[in-house]
Amino acid sequence: VVHTEADLERLIQKRGRKDISDFSVKANITDRPYQKMAIKAVCEWYNAKHRRGLLVMATGTGKTRVSISTVDVLMRNDWVKNVLFLADRTSLVDQAKKNFAKLLPNTSITVLSDKDNKEDIDYNARIVFSTYQTMINYIDTDDKKFSVGRFDLIIIDEAHRSIFGKFSAIFNYFDSLLLGLTATPRDEVDKSTYDTFEMENGCPNYAYELEDAVADGFL
Repeated sequence: VVHTEADLERLIQKRGRKDISDFSVKANITDRPYQKMAIKAVCEWYNAKHRRGLLVMATGTGKTRVSISTVDVLMRNDWVKNVLFLADRTSLVDQAKKNFAKLLPNTSITVLSDKDNKEDIDYNARIVFSTYQTMINYIDTDDKKFSVGRFDLIIIDEAHRSIFGKFSAIFNYFDSLLLGLTATPRDEVDKSTYDTFEMENGCPNYAYELEDAVADGFL
């Protein structure tokens, strides 16, 4: 599996990019202090030449909104053009797509499907949503719709061990930045997940857990 000519052109362009310097976030997307801290922590991690980031955030604290703001910041700093958002259930994919479409209205969006009727799919969309299984089906074929360098960032919703065991082919195939999101408390995240994100055990880029959110009055 090799990069296409267009992939290689983009890789050459990326060599000259500056560090992410504009960390400002849009208040209509994320306006809570911990959300801004999570976004900045990941961006600074990417600036330090790491390619895989992991955020631990309790359910209900706005994981999807944080991912939308991160995409917005990375796009504005010219770090990211094309994004793949992966979740393990169709309902989560559809929910994320609705949120992204509402909060990033000027960005083209599409949802992949395994159904025979694929006329509604825009394969050139800037943000592509898919379940893990559907994406496996797309790359496990001779006629590949997506090149190795098609995405600059892959967002992994509910990043935990089972995902990497079963669907690691996706992350091995695409050459991109990764951002994992999980509500599992950092001490309970499996060591293999930290290994996948090339991080020390128990040390995500940022953690905002249930007790923090309750203490701060957000949950």
